[in-house]
Amino acid sequence: MSGLPVAVHEFLVAPAVFVIALRHGRAALGARRAVGELLALVAYGWALERVSMSVFASHRYGAGWRVVLLGVPVAVATVWAAVISSALALSARRGVRPAAARALGAALFAVTLDLAIEPVALRRGLWYWTPPGPWLGVPVGNFVGWIVIVASYGVGAERWAGGGPLVSEAARRLAVAAASLTALVGVGLLWTRLELEQAVGRRGGWLFWGGVLLATAALGLRRAAPLEGDTLSGRLAAAPGAGPALVFLVVATAFAAEAAWLGERAVGLVALGSVVALLPLLRVSGTASSGS
Repeated sequence: MSGLPVAVHEFLVAPAVFVIALRHGRAALGARRAVGELLALVAYGWALERVSMSVFASHRYGAGWRVVLLGVPVAVATVWAAVISSALALSARRGVRPAAARALGAALFAVTLDLAIEPVALRRGLWYWTPPGPWLGVPVGNFVGWIVIVASYGVGAERWAGGGPLVSEAARRLAVAAASLTALVGVGLLWTRLELEQAVGRRGGWLFWGGVLLATAALGLRRAAPLEGDTLSGRLAAAPGAGPALVFLVVATAFAAEAAWLGERAVGLVALGSVVALLPLLRVSGTASSGS
């Protein structure tokens, strides 16, 4: 089946979005803090994948990945680090308040992107769901999990603006990540015990897809003064440039191209819908008006 080689995702897309996020983070937070935040998110991304695979046996990765740590491709964790930090910035640029709502907005953006990624990745053999889910082969619980993953981490990360001792900052991020992973496991166990995957089914998956896209588009079109406070998302939002939106654009373009090559109508519709819903995020607002 034609499409981008796994190496393109692993050695081009993942490093590109990480560098974009790092450049923007450096402008917002300084080099030391930016590196620390992104590396913490890489570790968090790897841990949540490993925990999901160990606790729920939810998925496994294809054989095409080259740099893999205990079954998890490092590139996957790298991409999610860039996406989560960028999503926090984009939510703050929409002026979303308070912190919990801002974190939920970031989660909506990230899940909208993941909705385009998952059906393509499954068909291209990047990873496999065990067992496959009812919505285009993807479990709906995966997207619920990503809302928990991004929103819980976002709420915790907002409590500290940084600038403290390196050990103290690292300990705080470790605590945030641990709490977020605990929340993920708790929600996952509840989802499984109540058999919500079967209850939601294919139709519920499409309703979820439509609802998330509508909410993302509405939030992206929101016109409000951007948050520029001394929080993680506030500082990322205040830094000039299109870096956060560019992270989303690069990942979405790669998977939209894959969807076009696949030639499967439903997958193409999903990819197109996500791209359209994310387009308003390309509008750079507030103080973020020049290149990063």
